Parts: sequence; structure tokens; C-alpha cells
Amino acid sequence: MTSGGKKLFSFARLAGVVAVVLLALPALGTTVHRAERLTIEHPFRSPQKFTDHERCDNCGMDRNKYARTRYEFETDRGTHYTCSIACVAVLGMKLNEQSRNVRVAEYLHPEKMLDAGRAFYVMGSTAPGTMTAVSKIAFESRKKAAAFAARYGGKVVGFSDALDAARKEATGER
Repeated sequence: MTSGGKKLFSFARLAGVVAVVLLALPALGTTVHRAERLTIEHPFRSPQKFTDHERCDNCGMDRNKYARTRYEFETDRGTHYTCSIACVAVLGMKLNEQSRNVRVAEYLHPEKMLDAGRAFYVMGSTAPGTMTAVSKIAFESRKKAAAFAARYGGKVVGFSDALDAARKEATGER
């Protein structure tokens, strides 16, 4: 509609204003859903060498750049190396095999590999996920995971719950 040559309402203008507001929201405060926004380098821009197995066997991403979320595991077909729990789930489905002897990098200390079955995961924090919309990151102890979740949001779960969530996300299940 116009009034004297002036537009009173424009969907394009409204969409532009909404986009600017949405883009500015993270800068307006340091919290997201009452959780502090995590500012950590992930992926690493110029990573040190965390592993000699540089490429994810599933997606091909640089595992040194995604060292905080990298995995290694075995199947009857050999040892596999991935950049994320999402790629563990997808590669397992592609191979139609169960993964075993799964090891994961500790999120805040990516040089350290943990037994994934004994690790504690924070799922859904403000930490960026790798190959997933919902982050699933590993910690050595429940205490460290709970402290991280208290500060950055998310819930503490075990490996099987985190892997199940990754599988469901990959297949579109709810």
C-alpha cells in the first residue's frame, strides 16, 4: 500500500529488519538460553598435529582441524578415523557393523584420547557441533562434564545416548 507515494509496509523491508535483529542477538549478550556462549577455537584454523590420520574416513574433513571432536574405532573391516560422533554413526550404518574400542578426544584437551564408553558427554551446549546441529562433546569425568553443562548449557549423558542421538539426527528420526 502507498500513501502519497510512500510505502507504508514492505515485506522485503520487514524481512531485512528481522534478519538484522536475528544476526545481532548473539552480540547483545553473553547468554543463550541462560547458558554462557562458548568462545573456543573449533575448528582450529592452524591446528597442531593431533593425529597422523588426517582425513575423516566418512566425510573427508581434516581431523586435526576438528581435533576436539575426533574419534577412532574398530570394526571387522579395520580401524576407522572420524571427525565427529555424527560420522561414527553414519560410517557404522554404511558399513552395517557395530563399532568397538571407540576412542574420543577430550573436548577441552584434544591431545588426550579417552575410552568413549567411559567418557561423559555434554549434549546440546552452546559449543559448536561437528557435522551436527546439536553438539555432543566428551569429557573425562562426570564432574568436568557437569561443570561445563552448568556454564554452557546442555545435559550430561553417556556414550550410548550420544551415539543414539547422532544416529537419529542422521536418519531424521525423532
